[in-house]
Amino acid sequence: MSARIAVVEDEAEIRSLIVEELEDEGYEVACAGNGAEGLKLIQDFKPQLVLSDITMPVLDGYGMLEGLRELKAFSSTPIVFLSALADRRHIIQGKKMGVDDYVTKPIDFELLLATVEARLREVERMTAEKEEQMVKLYHSFMAQPEQERRVKPALIIAAEWQDIDDIESSLRKMGVPFIVHHRGSQIDGYLAEKAYSAVILSQNTNDQTALTILKRSQQFAKLSIPKFLLIEDSKAAQDMSYWDKFTRVISLDRATEADIEETISAYI
Repeated sequence: MSARIAVVEDEAEIRSLIVEELEDEGYEVACAGNGAEGLKLIQDFKPQLVLSDITMPVLDGYGMLEGLRELKAFSSTPIVFLSALADRRHIIQGKKMGVDDYVTKPIDFELLLATVEARLREVERMTAEKEEQMVKLYHSFMAQPEQERRVKPALIIAAEWQDIDDIESSLRKMGVPFIVHHRGSQIDGYLAEKAYSAVILSQNTNDQTALTILKRSQQFAKLSIPKFLLIEDSKAAQDMSYWDKFTRVISLDRATEADIEETISAYI
């Protein structure tokens, strides 16, 4: 799965050029014409990076950034401002609000692409660091005396933007520790050397869909532990052809925390 980039720009010609350049580089791109549309687009499209103009109608770049940082799932999504307003005052204002970088207009597309690559590498680095921390937690837990461990940790693989608070809360109430990873392409690596009490897989991870993960994994089909699939929207059209590979499917928009706890506890 290629990186997803949201482009928020009110000038149609500039927006079209940016989209063309990014798509030529293999990125998956979606665009919006102002900050209000951009906020909705980001929540629906769930990009790894946002490129945004500052001066736009309805809601400007600063307003969109403020709204974005208030959303827990997107509070750390990197955003790069595209603007002719990149003087010292605007840069300082943006940095205080959480802007990650600036590219000035008229746009130097070679510089823009280099900036995009650098920011996406930073996203990947931070994801890897989080995974390393989770692995340390796993080893720390497994180092405890066996009588202090009711069950092995559960493995959760879900996109960073996904709200899995109810899943985590349910596991805590049941006394089941858990490890959270975000890259579905690494599932065999997660499973190869570590023992888990269950696998909880989202339909979308940072880099792959659940269907792609199942097709490519050499380990998943061999697992004898409970396997749960998380879906976000029960009303949206879903490819259900692979759902029978899981012990249970949990719809996050319909299941309460109590429902989730009851479902998981029946198998762990």
